[in-house]
Amino acid sequence: MAGKGCRLTNYRNKIHARIPEPNDNVTMTMGNKTVVDAVFSDTGLDGFLDGLKRSQGNSVAAETAALVANSVEMTGISVNRIDRILEEDVVREEYGLDANAPRSVYRTVERLGENSDAIVKYLGGVLKKKYGVKMDTVFMDWTSLFFEAPQQGIVRVGYSRDHRPDRPQVTIGLSMDRESGMPVGLTVNAGNILDVTHFEDTFGQIRHLLPEDAMIVFDNGAYSRKNSALLDKEGVGFVTRLQLNTSDDRFVDKHRGDWVKIDDILSYQLIEGNLKRRRYIFRNEKLRADVLARYRRKAERDWEEMEIIRKNIDAGKKPRKKYRNSNCFVDTRLSYMFPLDCFSKEEAIDHAVERMVTGREGLFVLLTNRPLTAEKTIELYRARNQVESAFRDLKHGIDWRPARCTNEMAIKGRILISFLALFCISMIRFLHPEYRGRTAESICEELGSFSLTVLVREGEPKRRIFSNFVPLIRLLRAKIKGKMGGIRGNQTRLDVF
Repeated sequence: MAGKGCRLTNYRNKIHARIPEPNDNVTMTMGNKTVVDAVFSDTGLDGFLDGLKRSQGNSVAAETAALVANSVEMTGISVNRIDRILEEDVVREEYGLDANAPRSVYRTVERLGENSDAIVKYLGGVLKKKYGVKMDTVFMDWTSLFFEAPQQGIVRVGYSRDHRPDRPQVTIGLSMDRESGMPVGLTVNAGNILDVTHFEDTFGQIRHLLPEDAMIVFDNGAYSRKNSALLDKEGVGFVTRLQLNTSDDRFVDKHRGDWVKIDDILSYQLIEGNLKRRRYIFRNEKLRADVLARYRRKAERDWEEMEIIRKNIDAGKKPRKKYRNSNCFVDTRLSYMFPLDCFSKEEAIDHAVERMVTGREGLFVLLTNRPLTAEKTIELYRARNQVESAFRDLKHGIDWRPARCTNEMAIKGRILISFLALFCISMIRFLHPEYRGRTAESICEELGSFSLTVLVREGEPKRRIFSNFVPLIRLLRAKIKGKMGGIRGNQTRLDVF
């Protein structure tokens, strides 16, 4: 056994790689930085940001680029993590920052928050003037971002889209242009603000960008008579979804044979309303089938629970706590009846499904203040998925949650950093259509492969070696250029974007 153990030890030693002598070389990802630098330069955002700084200190544009590039690279941005990265001299040098950067980035985040609206409006103007983004149709949507902190300032408990009602949050409004897929608006409000109240801020931010007879598409949570009157007053069209009401039920019941067919799945009825409103009631057979299937699954689960309850009662056991009163101060006598003994399981489930049916299965209502056809109306509403995809990119690709800062300006700055990361990724999709179908996560993963290694040897000049030129970097024609726009010489930029 001793000999066998010795041979095994020798074998283990052989499969270990030989560790070389330690050195001071530094390797960092450069794909995200390359794209961020290019977008900042081409939009002129670097010059705009540097106009926000005081006379001394680091460039605000350079610090913001570091924050945005690392926001794209990391799973969840943390300024604390970034300041640790910037403690490395070589990394700071690549970003064009001095030794104060690990401390000054915190102030930069607050400065970005203080100027969040101005930065977003500037980018919207650049998209319109330089890139010809028309913004004829804009999608608006709202979400929430929860915090690992107590309630304070705008961080408030409210309706949570993240399914975290136990955490305080802020609400965020996002506007996106349909044709280009570019984000054009960002608003941040308190966590207890509803979409219907937040709507005015989000619309007011982008109003100056909209042409005459523009179209806004949003969900039913932001609809109200006040908001629709605001859009009418501004001469802006809209498409939104509404909840069915009892008058819709009566109309559908009265006009059962009047459905106009669009295709094998979709049909509609039109109600001409006041103020030139068009109210379309759509019937989707696939949606109806999905709802009925959900009813059946619920009935099957309920049948299985019923069988468990009956088995326990027949055995003289107490039912599970969820099926009885658990209040220690209340003595409740519960009885259970099983009225479906005369039915088989399938017959009982069919009967339960019939009782669940309301007549609204597969029906939904879209409202517009323009003379749009049913086909055009539903096409616009379905395209609203773009803004929901943007939120998915922010929450999963860029991963802006959960946030930990509590200062209001720092919160807005931190959210703006994630918005700028989304803006940079959207620019790739906008200017290079072959990337339109790619998720933010896959684009970030590809960019993260492009790396720079700085060889540091005592008594020798530093050498910079780029590697892993992924297809996206090759497409963007990454090159090393000289000093430009106040950025440190030798810094990586794009030749053209």
